[in-house]
Amino acid sequence: MTGGFSSMYMSRNRVRAWDEPSFTIQAGGRHAPIHPSAPKMIKLEQDKFMFSPKGEYRRLSVRECARIQSFPDNFIFKYTDVNHGYKMIGNAVNVDFAQILAESILRVLKKSIAIKKAS
Repeated sequence: MTGGFSSMYMSRNRVRAWDEPSFTIQAGGRHAPIHPSAPKMIKLEQDKFMFSPKGEYRRLSVRECARIQSFPDNFIFKYTDVNHGYKMIGNAVNVDFAQILAESILRVLKKSIAIKKAS
């Protein structure tokens, strides 16, 4: 685990179930979501949650965050400080989304070129 849990972090339930969409992967380990095997956090009041005393909690690892960002498991991240690993992944565009966007741009460019050649 990287660092403690700030009051901002504890202001909402940071646990998502396996079948729920993940929280946004941010550029810092202190903001990484909690592993889905943990029990949901307990709401104390508005914007204030606590961990269940009956559960075990851990943040997602750098590799788990990379999977959410759709990096293949064989993709190698080079860093010496785990915080730098979280930062790289949190600052990255989701790989699948980037591919879809790039293919869409390529289709539009090819169509534009074809139109210019035809005129």
